[in-house]
Amino acid sequence: MSEVKLDASPSSDDRRPALLSRLPGELGAWTRSSDIRPLAAWVLALAFLFTYAALQPGTLSHEQLGIICADALPLAALGLGQGIVILTAGIDLSVGGVLSLSTTIAATHFTGGGSIVLWGLVILAIGVTAGAINGLLVGRFGLQPFIVTLATWSIYDGIALYVLPVEGGQVPVGYSNWINNSAGGLPNAIWALIVMVAVWLWFKRTRTARQIYAVGSDREGARIAGVNLDRTLVVTYAISGFCAAVAALFYVMLTASGDPTSGDSLILPSVAAAVIGGTSLFGGKGGFVGTVAGALTLTLLGDVIFVFNLPSYWTVVADGLLLIVAVLMGGALQSLQASRTRKRQ
Repeated sequence: MSEVKLDASPSSDDRRPALLSRLPGELGAWTRSSDIRPLAAWVLALAFLFTYAALQPGTLSHEQLGIICADALPLAALGLGQGIVILTAGIDLSVGGVLSLSTTIAATHFTGGGSIVLWGLVILAIGVTAGAINGLLVGRFGLQPFIVTLATWSIYDGIALYVLPVEGGQVPVGYSNWINNSAGGLPNAIWALIVMVAVWLWFKRTRTARQIYAVGSDREGARIAGVNLDRTLVVTYAISGFCAAVAALFYVMLTASGDPTSGDSLILPSVAAAVIGGTSLFGGKGGFVGTVAGALTLTLLGDVIFVFNLPSYWTVVADGLLLIVAVLMGGALQSLQASRTRKRQ
């Protein structure tokens, strides 16, 4: 991480113009990382894929790859938002509640083309609003992200139970079938992943993304450099809420129904996908390309366990073990980087 060097001057206000003039370069340095975990995540995902293919003939066909990507889509979208929050050294447990609430709204209000568009926009707006509330509480009022999002997760789950007390409802067949269709020779699920990666590659070059990385790398340094911490955190959590709503739209395509507790089981995997993909829990390092690999790894892990006829609880155990290994790798790499920095000094 590049350090922001302060000129000797009587006040921080006098230093601010010089710092602001160097801000893009400094923030660009904050986004660079030599972390090998994204590559390791892709290697692991491919290893699981070829293991599954060896046991299940036809896995590498376009149709089967589309099914695998479709299964991973909700987790990938959820991991995108969760990863952006983790970049600020925070966490968003409420993504589970937002996803649950969004699926219940979709299952009870999607009745046709017009209603899908209208209520789809409403769901996205709810996700952004729910996330922005989290960001306001964390940024403006200085509350702990874990406590804030734990509380709002419970609130959103409660509203979901009010909208749809039990699993049920339905969505139009045309909507649920979209995820299984193809365009240009590729399944729509693969196109959806490609679009999300493309959006991320654009987003990470924006000033907002660089500010998010900066806040996670050195919050006080970012503040001195002119980053509006409150605004950055509100935007960060709003993006997470938006991604949770998008994940819900994918989820109801797969299930064709709603579930008031559907998001609860995806909270830990959303963190695991981001961390396995190289996003540091300490903030400031990571990206969505690795998170996609993490989501595919966790999805394929369940498939491999299934074809080996192992009990389903092994999937949960293996998810936890992978998360622990990823965190240990991150800690080891951070210690190694710190050691190299001390030697250079």
